Amino acid sequence: MTLGLVQAILMNWVEVLRWKDMQKPGSVHEDPIFKGNKCTGTVPGYPGGKLFDPFNYGSSAAFETNKVKEIKNGRLAMLAMAGFFTQAFVTGEGPVANLAAHLADPGHANFFSK
Repeated sequence: MTLGLVQAILMNWVEVLRWKDMQKPGSVHEDPIFKGNKCTGTVPGYPGGKLFDPFNYGSSAAFETNKVKEIKNGRLAMLAMAGFFTQAFVTGEGPVANLAAHLADPGHANFFSK
C-alpha cells in the first residue's frame, strides 16, 4: 500500500511536469525540487536532462523511431489485455487456465469449441 502510494505521488509529479511542458514548451526547464537539474529536451513532453534521461537516450538518432515503437508496443499490449478479458468473460477462466486446457487437449479446447 505504501509503495503504491509513493509510486502514485512520484508518477503524478513527473506527469504534471510533462503536462505543463506540453501546454507551454520550455516552461519547466529546471527541476523544482532538485535545483540544478536542467531539462535539455526540445520536444514538448520529453524533458531530457540528467534527471529524466540519465543515460542520454533522448539525444540518439533512434529517439523518434523508439517513440513510435513504444506507442505500438503499448497498443499491442492493450489488444492482448482485451483478448484476455474477452476470453475470461466467455470461458469463465483466466488465461493461464485456458492455456493449460488447450495444451492438454488442443483438439477440443480451442477457439471453435466455446
